[in-house]
Amino acid sequence: MKKIILSAILILLGVFTLSAQDNIVPNVMTKGTNMGSIGIGLPIISPGYRMTIPPIAAFYEVGIVDLGRPGSVAVGAHVGFWGYKIKTGFDQVNYKYFNTLFGARGAYHFTIMDNWEVYAGTVFGIKLESERFTSGIESTTAHTHVKFGWQLFAGTRYMFTPSLGAFVELGYGVTYGSIGVTYRF
Repeated sequence: MKKIILSAILILLGVFTLSAQDNIVPNVMTKGTNMGSIGIGLPIISPGYRMTIPPIAAFYEVGIVDLGRPGSVAVGAHVGFWGYKIKTGFDQVNYKYFNTLFGARGAYHFTIMDNWEVYAGTVFGIKLESERFTSGIESTTAHTHVKFGWQLFAGTRYMFTPSLGAFVELGYGVTYGSIGVTYRF
């Protein structure tokens, strides 16, 4: 599965690089720029866990303050979710966990050179945690908790064309890192 995803990303990068020869975006994020992005994260892997939903994040940003070539400030909306389960055959224990984050996103974008930027920011919002625990065939408990949620991130984005790009983010929150695509409106 990893090889298929990596191969698809490399093929897309090659196609977009060839099509981006004359398409220069001097500042990737500026005041009034709208960008939508979707990415898939690195799964949190531990012994005994089985990832049921890999970390997926979607976000929308609008540039609100333009500081020229040094950078700009953008705000927007963010949603991310993931889930895992633990199942043991000996004790017949089954545990399922899902985490969803809905929040407001703010970031400072710094353009390094044409078509390429780095950025950092935070997400503040509401986190929904759902748990379901089954022991044997007799007892099942389920809980859903609403909590304050947050995420810190830093990333880089490269625009292959004026409207299509790719990003890589590292941080703490829904996932420790993610890779995805960006569409500029």
